[in-house]
Amino acid sequence: MKINILRGQGQIGGSIIELSTANTRIILDAGANLRESRKHPCLPPVAGLFGTGSPYDAIFASHYHFDHIGLLPFVNPDNTIYMGETAFAIFKAINRYKGRRTGFRAKPLHALEKVTVGDFSLTPIPCDHSAYSAFMFLVEAEGKTLLYSADFRSTGHLNFDVFLRMLPTKVDVLLVEGTTLSRGDDFREPSEAELEDLAAEAMRESTGPAFIYLSAQNVDRIITAYNAARRAGRRFILDGITAAVTEAAGLELDAVKLRKGFPLRNAAFASPDFMLCVTPQTLTDLRKLSNRISFKNGVLFFGRRQVYMLKPVTALILKYLKNRGLAVSMLHTGGHANMPAIEALIARVRPDILIPVHTENAAWFERYAGECEVVPDCRDREI
Repeated sequence: MKINILRGQGQIGGSIIELSTANTRIILDAGANLRESRKHPCLPPVAGLFGTGSPYDAIFASHYHFDHIGLLPFVNPDNTIYMGETAFAIFKAINRYKGRRTGFRAKPLHALEKVTVGDFSLTPIPCDHSAYSAFMFLVEAEGKTLLYSADFRSTGHLNFDVFLRMLPTKVDVLLVEGTTLSRGDDFREPSEAELEDLAAEAMRESTGPAFIYLSAQNVDRIITAYNAARRAGRRFILDGITAAVTEAAGLELDAVKLRKGFPLRNAAFASPDFMLCVTPQTLTDLRKLSNRISFKNGVLFFGRRQVYMLKPVTALILKYLKNRGLAVSMLHTGGHANMPAIEALIARVRPDILIPVHTENAAWFERYAGECEVVPDCRDREI
């Protein structure tokens, strides 16, 4: 088996990994670079994947984030794409709501169900990430095993110890992400369970309405908000896009589902004891709502990275809402593994070869040089 990382080493995002034998070629993820144009991304010169040339035998997508599947609408249509069935349903629901074309079709992957393509067998292993129904991939070919971590974390709703027990206790190669490793060894973010506790307590102390501003892609954050609202005795209201996403995810929530805007005739707004999901698509509607009902002594949980607060439109709306009586509180945690989670993964699978991907700090992994071979730059590596 040969490994060729076409893109994704020494950077975060833009992941494209080629695995091949003499008879079979597959791709793991086909991501766009961060901050790249969605309509006109830069397509790397990979014959058969983009443009002319013999197509690959399969492309496997680990999850629906742009930096892992952003190039899939542009691949040669003769390529066969595989993606988690639930993840693809969510991705299509988001595009449908936004009036965008999905741009490709995908054969379904299901957790722990092995798929064989030519010389390769691939098993999707469910892992926790800020994208719902994300997978790691265990790949087997020619008597060798490779685990591709894709993106994962230990702070979500999936029990990390249960997840680790799904993994083999030995692999030949581990391709592992290190997104957070540039933030220092003591970097720590709260768990979704801790966020739930904070939100539930804040809502109990608040007499006004509660809102959470989030990305509809982050289903785990929707679940956190839902659990917190239930604990605080509040009605839970989904805006149009989060309603579409939770339905695509197969979640059965005792919630009010709005299809468009925030209609005041809906009984959910009759009293302030509710929690409402707000997304970039409905943030301006929240400002309109504040002209109809009182936001006094209410709270807005900001469930995205703090950098989104600095966007000009968002900053203006937040200032407006604060003036209407809302307190703004951060309620966010990242989607990537911290150092202890990465260490636990490496200890579990005990690789002979360790290849860092999706990181700007590949040098961190040199500490494992005494236990395995660390390959910071992988091109056409045979194992």
